[in-house]
Amino acid sequence: MGVREGRKRKKYLIALAERHSVIALVAGLTVFICTMAAVFIWLESFNPEEEQPLHYFTALSNLVSAIAAAFMIPYAVEGIRKKHFVLPRYIVLFQFSAATCVSITMLTSLAIILPTQGLMAVTGYNFWLHIVTPFSALVLFQCVETGTTISKREAILCLIPFWAYIIVYYIMVVIVGKENGGWDDIYMTQAFWPAWVSVLLFLVIGFAMTMAMRALHNYRAKQFWKRITGMWTEETIPEEMLVEAMGLGRYIGKRMSPDTELTVPLSLFNMMSERYGIPMEKLINAYIYGALDSIREK
Repeated sequence: MGVREGRKRKKYLIALAERHSVIALVAGLTVFICTMAAVFIWLESFNPEEEQPLHYFTALSNLVSAIAAAFMIPYAVEGIRKKHFVLPRYIVLFQFSAATCVSITMLTSLAIILPTQGLMAVTGYNFWLHIVTPFSALVLFQCVETGTTISKREAILCLIPFWAYIIVYYIMVVIVGKENGGWDDIYMTQAFWPAWVSVLLFLVIGFAMTMAMRALHNYRAKQFWKRITGMWTEETIPEEMLVEAMGLGRYIGKRMSPDTELTVPLSLFNMMSERYGIPMEKLINAYIYGALDSIREK
């Protein structure tokens, strides 16, 4: 493999990290601004004689989605500056949970509320909170590739906010009741069958959406790493990987400002280490050496 191909691969990795950072920033800002605007308009137009907006899973799930998007924004900004986009695992899971919740909101609005309560499910602010912002959160979440896979156990635990709402709703609607200071049955859980049937139905919907989201997310995570390692061939020798790690460090060091911390792409080096049997320490040392050498030259 020649020097030209090594440079091409290095530039590709940097461009990929930069693109992910920009997409993450746009995704975070879009979901946060649109969701907060829609919820604020709903709260402003709220009629005191109606059910409180925060009693609706629609409002709560969208707010969680906006907060999850906001958590991602600082990491996206850092990714643009450092040419290396990494999200902590807890934020990936937080976003997965939020995306799952708004997907449940969108599905139940179209499959249950629309047929039973008419066009009010998709008009006015409901159009934004039932369709636009959930769809945006789903699409943009899938566009932000992190390479992080999610286990079945983690996916199920991400349903905790949904389960918590079901428990609170059941208590306030079925056990307490509107006449005793509880909530209206805004989702008509007792209109066609006993409440426990509705609970089981929602649990099934939640589980199905979570598994579908997990399958799609994990598929994209595998494609992410497949693209990154696509330029590594069986003929590539370990020494070339060390040269690339050093070259990557030089590239980063050359573009670092004096007050910027050096970030080590551990996930990338871990893939290189597993594929070619190179100790992680050697890859990291080569990367740091390249960065420091480039900084000294400046």
